[in-house]
Amino acid sequence: MTDSVKRPRGRPALSGAAMSPAERKRRSRALQVTRATQDHNARLPKALSVEIDASLHQRFSRFCQQKGLTQAQGLELLISTLAN
Repeated sequence: MTDSVKRPRGRPALSGAAMSPAERKRRSRALQVTRATQDHNARLPKALSVEIDASLHQRFSRFCQQKGLTQAQGLELLISTLAN
């Protein structure tokens, strides 16, 4: 008969100790942002898609008003200039 050592089930922990649910979610969000910023085809997390400081938002709003564009049209215009 062999002595069976009880091993934990599942994948081994990354840091040697199991993560709490909050730590796991924090890591998941950080990886999601990293992947989205490296690959433009990846889906952006909601938090990243709305992170813009107030001064940039004001500048962008003024730009759109001066051009007579909606903000969606302003973004399309900026994106099209990047592609060229």
